[in-house]
Amino acid sequence: MTIALSNFIRLALPLGDSYMDMDSKNSFTEVLEKAIDDSDPNTPIFFILSPGADPVKEVEKICRKNKIEPGKGFFSMALG
Repeated sequence: MTIALSNFIRLALPLGDSYMDMDSKNSFTEVLEKAIDDSDPNTPIFFILSPGADPVKEVEKICRKNKIEPGKGFFSMALG
C-alpha cells in the first residue's frame, strides 16, 4: 500500500516528486524539529506510526531542549 500511494503521489500530483522527497536529506530529528517549530496549540502534530515505531523519547528530548516541559507544554496521547 505504501509503495502504491507513493507512486500515486509522484504521478498524479503536480510536483509530486517534491512532496515525496522533500525531507529525504534530513534526519528524523531534523524533520521533527521543523515540525515542532511549525506547531502550536492550534496546530498539533499527529504521528501515524508503523508497528514498533515510537518517537516519544525523541519528541520529549527536543521539547526539553526547547524548554517545553512534557506534561505542561507538551502532551502525548495514544489514540489507538
